[in-house]
Amino acid sequence: MIRSLVLAALFAGQSALVFAQPPAAPPEPPPPLLEASAQFAFLDNSGNASAKSLGAGGDFTYRPDPWVYTGKFVFAQTETDDKLDARSIAALFRASRVLNKRLSAYGQYDFLRDLFAGVEQRNVIEGGVSYLAVDRAPHHLQFDAGVGYLNEQRTDNSTLSSATLSLASAYALTLATSKLTYEPRFLVPFATTDAWKFDQNIAFAVAVNSFLSLKVSHILRYSNRPPAGFKTTDRILAISLVAKMKRPRPQP
Repeated sequence: MIRSLVLAALFAGQSALVFAQPPAAPPEPPPPLLEASAQFAFLDNSGNASAKSLGAGGDFTYRPDPWVYTGKFVFAQTETDDKLDARSIAALFRASRVLNKRLSAYGQYDFLRDLFAGVEQRNVIEGGVSYLAVDRAPHHLQFDAGVGYLNEQRTDNSTLSSATLSLASAYALTLATSKLTYEPRFLVPFATTDAWKFDQNIAFAVAVNSFLSLKVSHILRYSNRPPAGFKTTDRILAISLVAKMKRPRPQP
């Protein structure tokens, strides 16, 4: 009798502990199938150019498993006294194939026309691997390593053509109504290693509502061996109004 009462008490205690535990947190929903944004910006340029500019751009991310396609486009134009001084166009397209939870392979094409820095056009074709080091809210950290080919036509009539090594990373801190991103990239031409380049993009966005955000971004482009007559560093500070849209994944 006593033994039965003891066993009943132990069972009741264990049951109480089980029911007292908080329910497990639901898994995070998968990212949307499609994300896209368009932005309009006021630019304050310093370095090789000092002028007030208007800019526009956009980006998209499309995720049909197991692929991820991303694209970016930025246009900037500078006028002084109704005279066109310069135009800047930057574009990127990237296709990634997810291999497992952490690793993916990618190929990308990068284009730049930046007369502010003496670049008529720069074309970079690259392939490599990405490693997802941190993917736990609110942090996201990814590393890239790739090889490719660079062809750069310059305003001083010189040309830089070489195989390249690229090292990059992408960090994002996502909070309830804001997001901070930092994306550095290091590019080394094998033929002329002292002509290495370093780019970085820092951006902070705050949601105004579910559709609009206000974003402040700072782009730095460094060329260790720039075209003749140009400085090594260009900086672009942009204050943008960003419109976003998302398309969720279809329900199974």
